[in-house]
Amino acid sequence: MTVRPLLAVALAAVLVPSAASAQARRSAPAQRATPVADALSVGGWLGYEMGDADGFELRVDGELPFQQLTPQIKLSLVGSIGYTFGGWDAPGVDVSVDRLKIVPAARFTLPVNPQLSLFGDAGIGLHYTSVSFDYPQFGGLDFDDSELGLMLRFAAGAFFQVNPQVRVGGQIVLDPMFGDYDDTTFAIMAGAMFRL
Repeated sequence: MTVRPLLAVALAAVLVPSAASAQARRSAPAQRATPVADALSVGGWLGYEMGDADGFELRVDGELPFQQLTPQIKLSLVGSIGYTFGGWDAPGVDVSVDRLKIVPAARFTLPVNPQLSLFGDAGIGLHYTSVSFDYPQFGGLDFDDSELGLMLRFAAGAFFQVNPQVRVGGQIVLDPMFGDYDDTTFAIMAGAMFRL
């Protein structure tokens, strides 16, 4: 009588851990297959902008992955702040342009392989343009004006994954701007994004 209950307890002690271990082995691949959530990335871009006033552009971006639209295409939200200093010379006047751009955009990313991915941006934002007119022939007479207006952004580029935290890339950017100082600029930029 006392042998059977002891035998049942001993058998349960052997079988329960074995079953739990087998269950853990079966569920481990599923856990490894679950993708790790992407994190916020920040980075900077430097490039040359061409338009009515040609000049250099410096930009800071923040990128937050938002949704996997298809198995291949990922949607991210991007916020950028850019500054451009440019200008042009005309007979009798030197013109300098300072422009601040604040643009939220949607970024669509398509991985080509684990290291290389292509992306496209589309966004709408604001530009603040300040223009200075200098007339050297009139004793250095200056005239300044500024304006706030709407703008669009269309960009296409590529990233190369250097390591899990760092991507380097390049892009071409088209920025149509509206208002008193309307312009459509085209920029070629290079930069890097760092995952936080």
